Amino acid sequence: KAVCGKQESLSYCEFLAVLLPPIEDVFEDADIPVVHPRSLTRTGSGITPIPRGLSGLEQTWDPSQPISTFLPLLQSGLKAPLLFHESIQVRTVVRSMSDGHHRWVIVEYSSGKREFFDYMDVNKQLLTQMGRSRKLFFGTKGPPSDSMLALSEMPVGVLANCSQLSAYVPIAVHQPLSDILSLLSGSSPSVRRCPVIDSQGNMLHVFTCLDTLKLLLRCAGPAAVLQSRAARTFDRRGSMMEISVQHDDAMLNALRIMDQEGSTICPVTSRELSGDMGGVVASGVVSVSDLKWVMSSGQFDILSQPVSKFVNWRDCNVTANLTDRLRQERLRRFNVISVRAGDSLHMLAQRILESKLQRIFLSSEELGRIVGIVSSRDILIEVLDQLR
Repeated sequence: KAVCGKQESLSYCEFLAVLLPPIEDVFEDADIPVVHPRSLTRTGSGITPIPRGLSGLEQTWDPSQPISTFLPLLQSGLKAPLLFHESIQVRTVVRSMSDGHHRWVIVEYSSGKREFFDYMDVNKQLLTQMGRSRKLFFGTKGPPSDSMLALSEMPVGVLANCSQLSAYVPIAVHQPLSDILSLLSGSSPSVRRCPVIDSQGNMLHVFTCLDTLKLLLRCAGPAAVLQSRAARTFDRRGSMMEISVQHDDAMLNALRIMDQEGSTICPVTSRELSGDMGGVVASGVVSVSDLKWVMSSGQFDILSQPVSKFVNWRDCNVTANLTDRLRQERLRRFNVISVRAGDSLHMLAQRILESKLQRIFLSSEELGRIVGIVSSRDILIEVLDQLR
């Protein structure tokens, strides 16, 4: 009743919307701002104003132009990232991330070095401490809670980028946009976000794959490329079971799957529901960011429970005070969290930006199942050759 209200049923896409994190927990740093850590002030140098008359799809796409040419198109929803010294405890950092709805923060070392820290690092360190070589069963006693407690008290500098998800690689604002696109789409090193600095070393922006989507949708050439390509290129129905977790499996196995796949989310399913038709029928979704609820509550033993029990525990923590207004907002999200395989990449890019999520589902209407999980980086890699 809290979800359906007076409706007698939900469409499959509405059902998927309800499975995702509630609207009050959407990460606000989906619109990455021009950033000013600590007392750094933004300088006027290095940023080129948008030429008068160039807006929307009139903006010319030329990745050989300096990054400064494109920054004005991204200067909306300003919000500075958090910066922590390497000595601060992980639990303190995670609490600040949770309160401010940040996916990641910057860790600064006494040596002057900087690294990114995110929930994937928490997950990696937890699995490393428990020993990833053995299979994890939900009957395990002691180790999950002991490991999580020890982890929460560690200096954040020990964990920063231990997952190797995103190296901290600054790039000068005068370099061509193509340099950032190459960094974000490459694998050595893995870079998912790139600090843009001016000639004085001040950070002007942290460029992400979501920023790339914003630029592609605002420029006529790339927008046409996205329109010409179908989202079904990301149909992975044959392997979805491998990147999903069984509802009666240990929550730790869900974390292991996300670590191995480099993914922040993992659908919850059962072989009885999904069968052998391809794709998966999702009964829930877990995320690496769920670790913040574990750490903030101190109920570390919940990680030893089956996924189904963990999801119920998490939802009770998150939605205890869910109002009718929030329920309606959650239901409206069905328009933005699932894209049909026959839709274009243009539609897929729009939905990712609208959802404020890192990844969204690709669904099959004929199967009534999830057949893929797509990120902004996946789209960039798919069309990069046509953008150069």
